[in-house]
Amino acid sequence: MSYELRCPVCKKHYEDTDRVVLDEINTVIHEHCYTLQSNPFQITDKGTCYFILAKYEFFHELLPE
Repeated sequence: MSYELRCPVCKKHYEDTDRVVLDEINTVIHEHCYTLQSNPFQITDKGTCYFILAKYEFFHELLPE
C-alpha cells in the first residue's frame, strides 16, 4: 500500500514495508535517505513505515480505514 506521505529527501511515496526513521521533530524519512548532513535532528524511532504510522497516534489519519 502506498501512502500520501512522501520522503522529504527523495520525494517518493512510502510503502508499508519501506524502512524509515522518525526524527525528533516527527519527520518520517527513508532509512537509506537519512544522513546527519541532510537532517541535523536525532532519530527517535525506526522501523517499517506501517509500524511507525500505526505506533504514533498523530499519524493514524494517514492509515487506511
